[in-house]
Amino acid sequence: MTSEAADLRYPYPVEDPEVLEQQGRAISNLGVLLLDTHAEVNDDELKLARSWRSDTATKAASDVRHLATAMLGDSSSLADAAAAITTYVGHVEEARADIDGIRKKYDDANADRIHDNQHPPDWVDHRFEHEEWRESTQYAFEQKAKDLDDERTAVLATLRTRSQPAVAVLDATLARFVGNNPPTSQSLGEVAFEKASQNLELTGGRYDFQLRQAGLLTGPSPDGFYAEWLANAERQGVEPGVLVQIARDHGITPDSFDVLEGLEAITDPDGKTFFLLPEGVSGDDARDAALMTFILNAGTDYGEGTAHDFPIEPYTSDYVRYIKERQEANDWSYDDDVAFVDGNGGRLVTTPNGILMGAGGNWLQDVYSQKGGTTWGDIFMVNVDDSDPVAALKASIQAGRAVYDDGNGSVYTGNLDLDRLLHHEERHSHQWAEEGYAGFLSSYLWEQITGGNHTEEDAGLGDGGYK
Repeated sequence: MTSEAADLRYPYPVEDPEVLEQQGRAISNLGVLLLDTHAEVNDDELKLARSWRSDTATKAASDVRHLATAMLGDSSSLADAAAAITTYVGHVEEARADIDGIRKKYDDANADRIHDNQHPPDWVDHRFEHEEWRESTQYAFEQKAKDLDDERTAVLATLRTRSQPAVAVLDATLARFVGNNPPTSQSLGEVAFEKASQNLELTGGRYDFQLRQAGLLTGPSPDGFYAEWLANAERQGVEPGVLVQIARDHGITPDSFDVLEGLEAITDPDGKTFFLLPEGVSGDDARDAALMTFILNAGTDYGEGTAHDFPIEPYTSDYVRYIKERQEANDWSYDDDVAFVDGNGGRLVTTPNGILMGAGGNWLQDVYSQKGGTTWGDIFMVNVDDSDPVAALKASIQAGRAVYDDGNGSVYTGNLDLDRLLHHEERHSHQWAEEGYAGFLSSYLWEQITGGNHTEEDAGLGDGGYK
């Protein structure tokens, strides 16, 4: 016999209150499983033949079917719910495969754009033609991306339509056994669908989800530079857990990127963003902007498709910590030299390497920039002094290569890859931080006297254009 309370809440015949309790718990677990579908959709192992989501959902449905056949209560509703969750999982699995295919096409289109920019046709032989060529490849890529976005929208629309019957069955079963008390005005099934479909986006979804799960992101979907950070991580192939670690260890929130607001962005051929610092910028703002530019880009592209002197450093929380420590050791270059460059007619940009790059200036500034350029602490000054510094910096960034002064008031673009050069100069920044101001100057001057070259060798002769 069942209790009167049990009969009132569950007006279906059961032999044993314990079985009744199992029944309610099983249905509740099904609801949780459906609500967690969005997490499983974004599991990295979905790229494998067997996925955590498929295995877990199939086992849960099987357990409920077994319970249903063993019960004398409303077993048909439980069986229907088990079938509904299995059907829903199958539909999402197919949508996941379609989205992965669209992602692959998106990545291929982006790779084609980058390749075409790096290998222009024979008629492209000066800067204006380079710009024209880049504009044409960018337009072709954007058209392809728009078509792929339409494909993604169609996949999600199909998933919504195919899922409606399964969601309706599960909602009815949940309402019958555990009450219809959804967390929003939507039903449990609708909430689960919305969360699953939102995270089938081409970029950002799985990062957004894991940051929220870790309690590091709340409120509406982020936009602006925070959203760009997630998209860059997707483009660079960074694991979501890395972003979670960075956000947790270094307190990164959407507000952290405010220091970049209002700055002019300059984009290189690989899609990385540099920022032009305004005249009169403070050393503290320059330091913060340099750090957040590194974080925003989620990688430097050093060694990607080019020769390189050193192993590629992964984008990690530890590397963010290293940059902050290097900035602290080289604080004099922010506290004093940012104002020095600004006051003597030069201009500075932040770089994806977390250092500053500058150009231009008067005769005094020229003293501190020799050969192809000179690094002082965290500032690399390109040896371009008699030309428009902003134009020179943009020419270098947009071409993705080093620029040089031709001695006649103009600059020309060389062949040295800018990612390699900035890695070389970043190692010089590390030398400054490690040896200290006086120590670095002493060792460098001693090398000039004795004919040594350890400083450049340690920074990479190939990366610096010395061989």
